Amino acid sequence: MIDRYRDQVRLLLKVLPVVAEVEEFALKGGTAINFFWRNLPRLSVDIDLTYIPIKNREESLNEIKKGIKHIGQTVSSRIGDANVTTQKSGGILSKLLIRSDGVQVKLEVNTVLRGSLFGSVEKELVTSVQDEFELFAAVPTLSMEDLYGGKLCAALDRQHPRDLFDVKLLLENEGLTDKIIVTFIGYLISHSRPINELLNPSQQDLEGIYENEFQGMTNEAVSLEDLTKVQKKLPKLLLDGLSDEQKEFLLSFQQADPKWGLMPVDHLKELPGVQWKLINIRKMDDKKHEETREKLEKVLGR
Repeated sequence: MIDRYRDQVRLLLKVLPVVAEVEEFALKGGTAINFFWRNLPRLSVDIDLTYIPIKNREESLNEIKKGIKHIGQTVSSRIGDANVTTQKSGGILSKLLIRSDGVQVKLEVNTVLRGSLFGSVEKELVTSVQDEFELFAAVPTLSMEDLYGGKLCAALDRQHPRDLFDVKLLLENEGLTDKIIVTFIGYLISHSRPINELLNPSQQDLEGIYENEFQGMTNEAVSLEDLTKVQKKLPKLLLDGLSDEQKEFLLSFQQADPKWGLMPVDHLKELPGVQWKLINIRKMDDKKHEETREKLEKVLGR
């Protein structure tokens, strides 16, 4: 593993106990997966957070702002040489850039994808992380199902080697379980890209980003070829994993008349990201509705 990544991780681990003080936040993404659920197969250098409560937008954004301010101020006071910069996304305070000893860690709360399907769970750093960096932290993370529901969408969308690596380990271990497929659908219908595009993405070239942003992050060498195999097979694996009822639900959602009863998570309809997506679908004119429906039917094989 490359030293600059290790230095970033050391800073990240110093910040995590402060994150745990904000009870509305839960850790997600690669840091949650690789430091708390897996045995440190790769390093991760960002802190991505979910705001867990399902409340009205104004109250939620105020609590996110309050939580971000608390983390920034506390990190500044506890980590002596830390320089903390706040940033806004869409006019909302939701990001921190934390610099110390020549390295930087980004912390961000997603202001749209609030809430979760299966909640959060308190987790301790896996032993290998504690031993490697001689630091301890316990934080709430999203459930494994939520972590991978979001990760699968990221792997289809960004196709970053880090995401593909995380998915590779999922496929080699737990696999695409029924609950992971359910959460994948939840994040799929919350995503900014059209459902049909995410399920049938154009393949991106991985070579440059593999060399510049991935090599040196894993405990064991992982070839570009291995990640490309995951990239190529993932869309079909996910489509094959969808039941007829789940495909029917996706089509009903795309038609702006979701058959919520086909999904086992009662509060799915209440998630802000899902509501936001539905609002945008309902803004489409009739021609656009027809086009997107036909494209999704084709992708789903209906």
